[in-house]
Amino acid sequence: MSATSIESILIGSSAPDRLRAWYAQVLGVSIDIDGFLDFGCVSVLADARDDIAPRTAEPGRVIINYHVPDIHAAARRLEAFEVPWVSGVEYRDAGLWFATVEDPDGNYVQLIQTTPTYWTEKRKRAGLAAGPLDHARAAVRLPARDLDRARRWYAQRLGLEPVEEREGGLRYRCGGTEFVVFASTGRASGDHTQMGFTVPDLDLAVTQLRERGVEFEGEIIEVPGNYPSTGASGERATWFRDSEGNLLGLGQYSYD
Repeated sequence: MSATSIESILIGSSAPDRLRAWYAQVLGVSIDIDGFLDFGCVSVLADARDDIAPRTAEPGRVIINYHVPDIHAAARRLEAFEVPWVSGVEYRDAGLWFATVEDPDGNYVQLIQTTPTYWTEKRKRAGLAAGPLDHARAAVRLPARDLDRARRWYAQRLGLEPVEEREGGLRYRCGGTEFVVFASTGRASGDHTQMGFTVPDLDLAVTQLRERGVEFEGEIIEVPGNYPSTGASGERATWFRDSEGNLLGLGQYSYD
């Protein structure tokens, strides 16, 4: 498995501000400080270029697929903004819902909703039996006896604010991953790592967190071995606890 990953896609435009605003409004996504549109694991950047026409000449050459949980709700949103349709919502035998519209530069924007049928058929084509959780999304859940205290700690110590909240729960995003801190009468054991953060510069992260008042459980240690997909030979790591006693890891990949 390759260690190479795609984290962002650039869309060239003669009017990037207009294009960026369109995606943010029509698809309901946020724009970060560098202008990237946050679509989870992969971000999209509308960037200014002087070597392209105002409208694309071949809209079907490169099409970005945007996966949505409810394509009919997404279609109603698009219609409310009077977005030009290329093809309406349609179901295909492969177990997928499709719909395609045009952005202001003429690029095709394709929406996809997968169904259980799609995942089952895909497993069959691969000669594998589908398990009940094969395509479930996994996310860390951390207990908190005092949710307000935990919220303050994550904001003050880690600089993290919840992207969404409900009664008894706070949802956080880090890059393309997420975790939830939830109100619980139980106490965290703290006997094992309950969540880990991977950073590009461990020493810098440790210094910055200490300046925020984070207390580490020990010194940085060398952990040999890693998953083949990372391309790493090992990991440097250290640990700290949140306000509720949850044990959190902090690591940096090591390469030979």
